[in-house]
Amino acid sequence: MATILRLTVITGPHRGQKFCFRGPVGCTAGRSPDCFVQLSGDQRDETISRHHCHLDVHAPLIWVRDLNSKNGTFINGAAVRAGVRGVAETVHCPDPACPEDILRNGDILTMGGTSFQVDVVDCPPASNAADPPIWNPGEVAKKHCPIRC
Repeated sequence: MATILRLTVITGPHRGQKFCFRGPVGCTAGRSPDCFVQLSGDQRDETISRHHCHLDVHAPLIWVRDLNSKNGTFINGAAVRAGVRGVAETVHCPDPACPEDILRNGDILTMGGTSFQVDVVDCPPASNAADPPIWNPGEVAKKHCPIRC
């Protein structure tokens, strides 16, 4: 079975939208068109910065760094520290305060008026060979994720 991290929007104008990750990847969340987790198009999204936070995904955890957003990034109501993880930095957590910046199964990530629930799901392989594959070869992240497991 493959471990999949799923972020599901649970509040705000994008409610129900899902983003899934099945491998190590870094991405940005915000209003800008170059953000993988893009939240724009509604007046309520104006409380989200163009480049709001950075997500370092390494199943079953997601490290979160606020990108000096105007309104902050929160995990279960606690503010995430600002700063960007260096490109050469590994994902281990040498800082004792780091666990507060980690998303785990069941946590809630909030930016502006939008909140996401984090789910770690183990998806069995497709049982029917006629079903189209959900993931393309080499794909580690998916917007509008159809995974239901």
